[in-house]
Amino acid sequence: MNVKEIYENALALSISRIEEEDDMSFYAIRLFNILLAETKIYNDQLRIKKGKKPQESAIVIEKLEGEIDYEYELYAALSYGLAAKLLAAQEDSNLAMLYNNQYLTMLAVTSPAVEMEVE
Repeated sequence: MNVKEIYENALALSISRIEEEDDMSFYAIRLFNILLAETKIYNDQLRIKKGKKPQESAIVIEKLEGEIDYEYELYAALSYGLAAKLLAAQEDSNLAMLYNNQYLTMLAVTSPAVEMEVE
């Protein structure tokens, strides 16, 4: 999954221009890492359903480039989640809440029911 694409999707959803990217990238990296930690359990469920091993720990990114080993089904949810967090940071609470609801709905819809241990 491409980190830059998810970030650009979030900017598009938040009606931000890519030229303003430098202003938001500092926060976006940290917010994206929070999303990756939040969605690790969903990613692990998808991996188990596909016969893959769960990841040892949540992925942490240091830049908004490159690929991450997350299942494609979470692509849209991560885009909406990052947009919601960026908008909340910009104090646009109405649109942030709307996108956060979309993020949570997409997580629920894409999550398979699998048996797994929760630590």
